Amino acid sequence: MMIDAVNAVGGAGALSVERTTSAASPEVGFDKMLGDGLHSLNTKINASDEVLRAMAAGKDIPVHEAMMVMEQAQMSLQFAVQVRNRLVSAYQQIMQMQI
Repeated sequence: MMIDAVNAVGGAGALSVERTTSAASPEVGFDKMLGDGLHSLNTKINASDEVLRAMAAGKDIPVHEAMMVMEQAQMSLQFAVQVRNRLVSAYQQIMQMQI
């Protein structure tokens, strides 16, 4: 009895691994990921700007919500800057390679 239970669990784990590996699609390119990331960054910055303008206009917006939106925009911007720095560094390393 105990051996059957272990085999049943092991079989289910093998199926889940197969599903996750087959679910990964190779069609998603780097340019698509980069474009989606920049679009997301732009959306967050625009949302932050909209919340700040609404607060300045005197609308009733909770301060904690405004701070969360601004922090998300700031963290996304910092992430984008770090990605850009890594890309520039990789490009410089490639340009310094001798052929």
